[in-house]
Amino acid sequence: MRTDLLKPAAALLLSAGLLSTAITGCTGQPAPQSVTVPGSPATPSASSEPELALRMELDRYAAETGADFSVAIYEYGSNRAWSYQPDGRYLEASLVKVPILLTLLRQATEEDRELTAEEMELAELMICQSDNAATDELYARTGGAGELQRTYGLLGVSGTEASEVWGANETTVEDQLRITTAVARGVDWISAGLQDYAVQLLESVVPEQAWGISAGILDPLAQVGLKNGWLQDDFLAWNVSSSGFVLGAGSEYSIVVLTAGTETLDQGITVLEGAAAIVNRWELGAGG
Repeated sequence: MRTDLLKPAAALLLSAGLLSTAITGCTGQPAPQSVTVPGSPATPSASSEPELALRMELDRYAAETGADFSVAIYEYGSNRAWSYQPDGRYLEASLVKVPILLTLLRQATEEDRELTAEEMELAELMICQSDNAATDELYARTGGAGELQRTYGLLGVSGTEASEVWGANETTVEDQLRITTAVARGVDWISAGLQDYAVQLLESVVPEQAWGISAGILDPLAQVGLKNGWLQDDFLAWNVSSSGFVLGAGSEYSIVVLTAGTETLDQGITVLEGAAAIVNRWELGAGG
């Protein structure tokens, strides 16, 4: 498992392609969601392993592809979390846009206010389209690395450190699991209405970015919220990642898949989706 990834100098330019400025798939008003729950449930440590049969299937897939990937899951109903290859470290890339969003929502909650129209537009561009310019603006407005690190602390994120160049830092699957679960399940330092808004954004990414942890989900009624990241390291190898939540077919869980070392972005997406499909089929009842 790779542990020596170097932080790229051009992270901002590479973490996601800038798209058009039209907001597609996002709306300006938050809609009620069933995902958020009151309080601040802690995500259990994902230090346990998957069930033996699933672990063997992931081992076979890793051997067949020669790929470097890590997976983490938190099952809401059983309150069980597990991880596969948890020691891997990967570039956070555009996954960092989710905790930046949480930082904005935390600050608005602390100030007892709603988001402004401009903040909502920037948030929607950042999450739904992975727009880098909008992320630059929100990162600066929310206080940059210092305020992001405060959010990490509140989330219990311990292996990821905010950097002045967002997304250039390394992260782990367990840290990303805590972040995406905070969106799906709610935290007590973000108001319920703003939490619902965060859920809505992750469920509204533009269609061309809806790949990743959604792979292998056959239930058309399942709710899926996600954010993806893609970035080359200093050796020009790709780090491709996806995190989010799945609600459907009687199963509710957070899922993170992080990959590294592929020669192309498309190869990274293929590796990621293969691992995600194995886990989703298992979690939704087709593989276990």
